[in-house]
Parts: sequence; structure tokens; C-alpha cells
Amino acid sequence: MPGINILVPLLTWNNNNNNNNNSNVKGNSSNPATMVEALTVSTLLSLATLTVVQTLTPADPLGKTIRFMKQLRGQHVLTVIPSFLFPNATPNHPLQEKGNLTSASSVATSVSEYERLHSSSTTTTERNSQYTNLVNSYYDLATLFYEWGWGASFHFSNRHPHESFDEATRRHEFYLASKLDLSGALGRYYAGASTAEMNGKANGSAKEDKEEKVTAGSTPSMAKVKVLDVGCGIGGPMRNICKFTGADVTGLTLNQYQVNRGNELCRADAHFYNASDKDLPEVRCRSVQGDFMKQPFEDSTFDAAYAIEATCHAPDRVGCYSEIYRVLKPGSIFACYEWCLTDKYDPNNPEHVLIKKQIEEGDGLPDIASTHHCLNALKMAGFEILEERNLVCDEYGGWQDPKTGEYSLSKEARRHYRGGKPWMLPLMPSWNPFTQRFQFNWFGLRLTKYSLKVMEFLRLAPAGTSRTQILLQSGGMGLARGGEFGIFTPMYLMVGRVPLDKK
Repeated sequence: MPGINILVPLLTWNNNNNNNNNSNVKGNSSNPATMVEALTVSTLLSLATLTVVQTLTPADPLGKTIRFMKQLRGQHVLTVIPSFLFPNATPNHPLQEKGNLTSASSVATSVSEYERLHSSSTTTTERNSQYTNLVNSYYDLATLFYEWGWGASFHFSNRHPHESFDEATRRHEFYLASKLDLSGALGRYYAGASTAEMNGKANGSAKEDKEEKVTAGSTPSMAKVKVLDVGCGIGGPMRNICKFTGADVTGLTLNQYQVNRGNELCRADAHFYNASDKDLPEVRCRSVQGDFMKQPFEDSTFDAAYAIEATCHAPDRVGCYSEIYRVLKPGSIFACYEWCLTDKYDPNNPEHVLIKKQIEEGDGLPDIASTHHCLNALKMAGFEILEERNLVCDEYGGWQDPKTGEYSLSKEARRHYRGGKPWMLPLMPSWNPFTQRFQFNWFGLRLTKYSLKVMEFLRLAPAGTSRTQILLQSGGMGLARGGEFGIFTPMYLMVGRVPLDKK
């Protein structure tokens, strides 16, 4: 399959090597001392590697793994306690608790429903009509793995030279926030407030009151500006943008587990608590459950809105953007990064079609739209287009064609290289055990799969966990190939403004 053909030579070599050395393997396997020695050496090397990573890098694999296991065991009632430890436990045993899946009663049921929706017998029309089940099933399964392996911000970004993964993530978010014109939103807020006051007060009193509010300090003032994060996940970008701008940010997501986890993280950080002000909410950012096709907000509620790789889950872009338009005030700006097919995608190329299918299956998408489709949908929803471009091709000092900015391994691109890294690099296979890319080589794929199967057998992970990881890895390989071929972008930037004469 094209999506994983980078692994075929390694697999072929491995199989041939096993065949050529079959007699040696059999001879060694009959010696228990040799097997014990090999196992001991392997275990010591693994522990040494883990110790180095834990102590010398900020990765914190032990802490993340412990948190991951606690959260994973809450995804299904049978995994809260291993059954072999408490064989007589009843469903109401005090050490057991209700799982927190929103799409099904168990991980196995959820992944089965997800696989059904993406089977060859299910049409795109049916997936679009059942997008809530599709998205909930996907994020029930994927959220824990994302937070464990990627962090709280579920999106991609190019990395500039000498820029860490976390720094690139925040820069990518702050750049989008800079497009929202929140200073203009703050000005419109106070202009509206002073107009309302002047209708009931003397001019001098209103001016003094306005002066007091504006000079009260940037953060308290910006806390009056209300921003919407459309498809917020567990709120990583929401919290970063809230800190960066000082604005009040509400995140909207369909998945209840993500709402609970996002609010848990918001409440855990004292930075997000407002100073005593009766006009402000207790916490400056929060997640709410809702469908961005039918948002639970009144008309003209927000001063700005953004979406980061989220509205790709919408079954209808015009309907999605129209809902965002509805809840924004006149003059407000909406900015987003969209997952799109580029002009290089050829629907008659079987390799391109397979990559597209891998991305859809591995990332919970009913279908992937083109850049032209998304831009036209934003116009049809009523927005005035201020800016649009594919950020993948922006200069970042990586393997880029000097003329187009596209990913390339040509001689010109190699001369142009200054240490930057393309967005899909974390998904490309590597034999470096210190990176998550290790899981995409042939050995890492098998190691992950069978490790999770052992955990399922021991009831330390719910049944279906290994199938979930296989889906995610397949999607990751499709994304990597889509990025290499230039047929897919996860960061098509669109910036639109609501007209001032919005009805």
C-alpha cells in the first residue's frame, strides 16, 4: 500500500534475513541460557534508555505513562481494576466506576462502530449524516493517545531552526491569534459600552467611567473580549491563547470526555482565575459541550473566533461557517487552519486516493475538502475574505523548494536547508528510540501492537486499544505521505470578517 511503502524494504529485508538465518535462530532458541542472557541485556538496555530520557530530557515518559494508564483505565468499567486481582468483584464494586466513553459502552464497541463507518460499504453521504457518531467514536479512542504522545494541543506546525516542538506549537497558535484583531474588538466593546452609558448619563460621567475602564490594565480589560475556539479538543490552544492575549476564551467540542478533561486542566492553573470582579466569570477560559453545526450560543455573542484543524470534521463547510458567522458580532474576525487537499491531489491517481482514505480513516473525517471548496464556503457563509494561503509553503528554513516553498529533497532544497523541520516529520519513521517516530518503523509498529495486546490480556487496557492504535498509526502514515507528495495541508489559513452591517 502506498501509505506505508516506506516500510516495505525493511519488512522484505527482515523476512529474507529470517529465512536465511533460520537454522541459527532454531539453534539459539534451544539454549535457555542464551535466551535468558538476551532477555536480560534487552531489559537492561531498555531501562538504561528510559533512565536517560527521564533524567536528561523534558519528555517525562514515566509521568506521562502513569497518567495515561490512569485515564485509559477509566475508559471502561472492567479496566478500573484488573479482574484477575478481584475475581469476585461485582459491577457495583466500590473499586469499580462507570467508564467515561460518550459514543459507546466500551472501547471495543466504539472502535467497531468507527470501523463500520469507515468500511468500504459505507458511503461518504452516510458518514456525513452520522458525523456526530463518527467524531465521538474517534475522539473517545484518540484523545488519550494524543495527549500522551503529542501533548494538549492537537495540531501540527512547521519548526523553525533551533525551535523546540512546544515552541513551534505555541508560535503557530499565537500567529493565528494575531489575526483576530482583538485590540479592535476591545475598542468596539468600549465604544458600545460608552454609547449605552451616554444614553442614560451625562457626558462627563460617561467619559470618566470609560477612562477608568480603559486604564484599569491590559489583562482585566481584555478579559471583556469574548473569543470562541471552535473544536477545542482538551483546550491546549485555548489556554495558550488565553494567556497570550488575556481574552476570555470559550472552547466548543462535541466530545464530553474532552470537555471534562479541558475544564480539569483550566481549573488546575491559577492563571485562569479572574480577579474579584462581579462582571467577570470565575475562570477566564472553559470548555463546553456542543455541536459546531448547531452551536449552543445566542446570535452575536463573541468578539472573535478561531478554529485549529477542527472544522475538517464538519459534514458541511457552509453550514459550519454559517454557524460561526451567526454567533459573531458585526466587525468580528474568524481565522482558521483547515485540513485540505491541495491542487496537486489527483482523484484519478490510486496512490493519492489511498493516502486520502488513510487520512480519513485514521483521523475521524467523513471526507477531505479542497482549499477552493473551503474558501468558497467561507464566502457563501457571509464572511469578507481578508487573507488565505497555505502556510505549509511559508519559509521555515527546512527542506523547501526555494521558489515555491514546497517540501522537496532536491539539491536546491538541500542547499536551502538551515535546520527547520516540516510539519509531518514527527510522523515519518525513524530508528531513533528517543523520538515517537520510532513507532512508525517496522519494529516499532509491531512492538506497539503486541505491547497493547498484552495489556489487553492482563486487563490493564480495555479490549480494542490495540485496534485503536493501529488506526491512528495508519492515519499518521497517510498524513506523512500526503505531506511528502504535497497533496495535503493541515494549515490552509483563512481569515474572514463579519460585515459591520450584519443583520
